[in-house]
Amino acid sequence: MIALPALIDTTILCYALDTGEPEKRAVAVELLSQCWRSETVLAVSVQNLAEFSVVLTEKVKHPVPDAVVTRFIQNVVSFDGWRVIGYDPGTIIDAVGIRGKYSLNFWDALIVATMKQHNIDTIYTENSHFKKIPWMTVIDPFTG
Repeated sequence: MIALPALIDTTILCYALDTGEPEKRAVAVELLSQCWRSETVLAVSVQNLAEFSVVLTEKVKHPVPDAVVTRFIQNVVSFDGWRVIGYDPGTIIDAVGIRGKYSLNFWDALIVATMKQHNIDTIYTENSHFKKIPWMTVIDPFTG
């Protein structure tokens, strides 16, 4: 049986390039490096990649150049160790229901719905609100 990949949340991707929190950066880089070294397969949503782009170019204290962000995204989508997943109109409708049922913001509900669509039940994130979803396994790589 082949294990399904865990999804990497946007914050983990951002910490890997953001110099603002060196301790979290080291943890994020090591986690992503396991994928780059083909030790594990990781999943990422196109939504995560879009959010990653916005956060690192517009919202961090020291913005990352567009070329660096673009190269990172290109590397992710072209490497077999990353499973890039997307969503469709049905996923959006499912996200609306998840938002209401579990009191999540829409964008987090869309991540959950996208994971559900692709049969992914594990997420690496520091956002504990994903624990509201009973079928999800939430791993915070920065604790313990």
